[in-house]
Amino acid sequence: MKKSIIVACITGALHTGVIAEQQADFEAYLGASHYLWDSERNLDDATGFDLGAELPVTEALSFEAWLSGVDADVENSSAELEGERYSLGGLYHFADTQETLRPFMTLGVSHLEFETPSNATHDEALAYLGAGVKKYFDNNLILRAELMGMNSLDNEVTDMAARLAIGYAFGRTASSPVRETAQRTTPVAAPAPAPVVETPPAPQPKAEKPVVVAPAPVDSDADGVSDERDQCANTNPSYRVDENGCPVMETETVSIALNVNFPSNSDEIPAASLPEIKRVADFMQQFPNASVTVEGHTDDRGRAAYNKALSQKRADAVRLSLINDFDIASERVEAMGYGEEKPIADNNTAAGRAENRRVVAVVKAQAEKPVAK
Repeated sequence: MKKSIIVACITGALHTGVIAEQQADFEAYLGASHYLWDSERNLDDATGFDLGAELPVTEALSFEAWLSGVDADVENSSAELEGERYSLGGLYHFADTQETLRPFMTLGVSHLEFETPSNATHDEALAYLGAGVKKYFDNNLILRAELMGMNSLDNEVTDMAARLAIGYAFGRTASSPVRETAQRTTPVAAPAPAPVVETPPAPQPKAEKPVVVAPAPVDSDADGVSDERDQCANTNPSYRVDENGCPVMETETVSIALNVNFPSNSDEIPAASLPEIKRVADFMQQFPNASVTVEGHTDDRGRAAYNKALSQKRADAVRLSLINDFDIASERVEAMGYGEEKPIADNNTAAGRAENRRVVAVVKAQAEKPVAK
């Protein structure tokens, strides 16, 4: 009866893992355990095999299920007991999924069953507590080592065990870095106006009377255009002017970049990034014709569909901040999530994955400025 309950619990855990699979990888293990039995059992130390599965629920928490087999010799006897242990429990990791070395602790329950040479059976329930560490390799392999204590809920005995296992992480991928080249728009200057040609005065014929010469034209702002024709007074003398004395204008593309990095598995904007978003909002207030597309990106940890949805949430969070916090019109801001499709750094390192968890945008606008001489 107890064995059936344990099998049902393992089946339920596997079903739960399928639901949570979008959040992390599925891990399967094959290993061996060495048991140090409580002295009251009168059993020699023994080594057995282990088959296990781990199903992540969150980045830190996972379910685990194990099937273990062990044969134990009775002390001072030729009798041998055939044992099986079915375990169901949880793991808590002390490092996130970006790290290749992840310490953990385990807590759960086991059903231990011994069969004697006379086919009699002895079974009992155990509670276990353990601690260990996992080492992840780039080829999806995992090396797992742990120590655990098992306390019988039916008898007052406490056993110890050490386990070493090799595992495989399903769905774990690695990507090569991609470099993105930013395009810069070169301002196109307006054509220079034709020079103003002034007709020299005709030579004055000799006269017996003195010739009255008109006063020279006055150019108060020294832009080369006399005051009587100058329609733009007090022009900066360093600017090029047209025939009316007004500065010659050119159109250029001005831009500002947005870059916000997010914590792993989060779409909440870090408080330190709010000044970055305000800087972009101020730029858009200055140039009313500017619009922006906010792009969300993730690292490659977890499933691609989950990362796609997470990147969209991150882009939407920045978009709503521009709209709600800084009064930018909603039709001027779009958001697009690309998931893990466009990395800018190596996803095999923690620093590279942190760079890839980002929201970026380039805001561009057309502006006019005077042309220098």
